[in-house]
Amino acid sequence: MEIKNSAENLKEKKQKIIELLRQKGPLLPSALSRELGMPLLLTSALLSDMRAEKLLRLSRLKIGGSPLYYLQGQEAQLEQFINHLPQKEKEAFELLKKAQIVDEEKVEPGHRVAFGNMKDFAFPVFVKLPGGQGEKVFWRFHSLGQEEASKRIEEFLSKKNKEAREARDDRTDKEAGKTEETKKEKPVKEKKPGLSRKKSKEEFYVKVYEHLKQLNLDVESRIDEDGVVGVVFASLPFGKAKMLVVASQKKRINEADLSLAYQQGLSKKMPVLFLTTGELTKKASEHLNSIGNYLFVKRI
Repeated sequence: MEIKNSAENLKEKKQKIIELLRQKGPLLPSALSRELGMPLLLTSALLSDMRAEKLLRLSRLKIGGSPLYYLQGQEAQLEQFINHLPQKEKEAFELLKKAQIVDEEKVEPGHRVAFGNMKDFAFPVFVKLPGGQGEKVFWRFHSLGQEEASKRIEEFLSKKNKEAREARDDRTDKEAGKTEETKKEKPVKEKKPGLSRKKSKEEFYVKVYEHLKQLNLDVESRIDEDGVVGVVFASLPFGKAKMLVVASQKKRINEADLSLAYQQGLSKKMPVLFLTTGELTKKASEHLNSIGNYLFVKRI
């Protein structure tokens, strides 16, 4: 009988928590503890069980080191707590809320990092560019649905492609309008035989894997997509940790290259080791400092 009463009491407590959240919106564990008249430790254990049962959700935003518990559908109510965000994240929040969708390349590095930290309000959208041009990253505001975000991105890219075509056509028309007298014949330079693009890429990857071996990094898996070459195990004082390896043979590495690698690491929930034969631009170096200890760049 005592066990049955205990189970019923637990069920009542859970129902009480749901009712409190419905009435008051997102709450801290300490506030729920006071409302229930239960010790904080027991309340936290109960909340953890309810989250495991998917009855509650937990915010990434924290107040005094503690997250908020809320019900599905109350995501918008988390906006009332944005004053607890760091200043850079507040700025990024207002920027994204106004625009609803943002091209990552169009914002400063500090805001890109802030978007990655605002997991309650900002969600990355990865778009594959046609013709093997790589991947482009957009950020959508939490209240903008995925379908609407995809539609806006498609319109944006279509407009951008149209403008590029018109610019090319304009240049072609100008060149065609030149008279034969003004054109100067240029000697045809003899093309030296060289490595094909595919062979060059293969040799670069061989160089990358040889370098990983020199660093005593164990390759767990090999990947060949958008510069991501594999996953390695790095030996640390407290054990082994997984790292995503991204490599580039570009001569100049810009902030967009680092930002893409950073987002690829976020999507796979791993820190990134960025290997390159090139040099970082000044802005790329500044961006690397703003990212912190999540992206490591090494020249090979």
